[in-house]
Amino acid sequence: MKAKHNKKRNTAFIYEALIREISSAILGSDLEKKSKILEIFKKHFSDGSVLARELSCYKVLSETNGVGKDTAEKLVTRAIEQYNSLKGKEIFKEQSRLIGNINKHISPSVFSNFVPNYKTYATIAQIFNKNTPIKNKVLMEQDIITEMSSPPGVPPTSLKGIDSLVVRTFTDNFNNKFGHLLPEQKNLLGKYILSFDASETDFRVYLSEELTRLLVEVKSSLKMDEVANDPEMVEGTGLLIEHINQFNVSNITESDIKKILKLQKLVREYSVDANHD
Repeated sequence: MKAKHNKKRNTAFIYEALIREISSAILGSDLEKKSKILEIFKKHFSDGSVLARELSCYKVLSETNGVGKDTAEKLVTRAIEQYNSLKGKEIFKEQSRLIGNINKHISPSVFSNFVPNYKTYATIAQIFNKNTPIKNKVLMEQDIITEMSSPPGVPPTSLKGIDSLVVRTFTDNFNNKFGHLLPEQKNLLGKYILSFDASETDFRVYLSEELTRLLVEVKSSLKMDEVANDPEMVEGTGLLIEHINQFNVSNITESDIKKILKLQKLVREYSVDANHD
């Protein structure tokens, strides 16, 4: 019999749902909600906390792709060993506190947020669950290993089994509430949100790399015929390059983050147009 999965007890799902909730708060300039969610992140996901350690086990399996099958199998084995070294009662107790704080200080609706990787997280939770039947566990491990061995950009097979109506309903709800966030926008927001304490330096390094990437992409757009042959577009692109160079990664404000989000969208549009030529 298949073990029942409770998404409120899935730390990776809750983490992603909170990322989407705070993304909405930042983009909507809801400073009060943003502050409350940040406090929850600091309280429950700080470095060394039991939920942060549990989350790292999920991330190893959900964020790895393009590796060889042997490597994927070793990562699955090590992740399970790492997870088993954690104390289940401690995880449950901390999850209960986290759920209570979300219900009290934000809203129970957080648990209804659409998380694209939900089915993958549910599969990983069953792999980590000691009560999952051995046959089911082995089959799910094979599914995860296949995903980890797939090249980047290949859609995970774990979403295939979800009812299309449920997916459509969740997607509509997500798009109405948050708008369409590009992967690079989500990555930026996630790193910015958690750029406190020991993560601040990592965020600055990431931001420097991302701004460099954007700068290279914008400069390359000057080679596109529709840009190069239009003096106004050349001038506008030059101003954009100047604007990117003016960002100070040592002192990034929320306003700057919003501007970079817009730049990411603009650069993605440039890239799409270039690939269609």
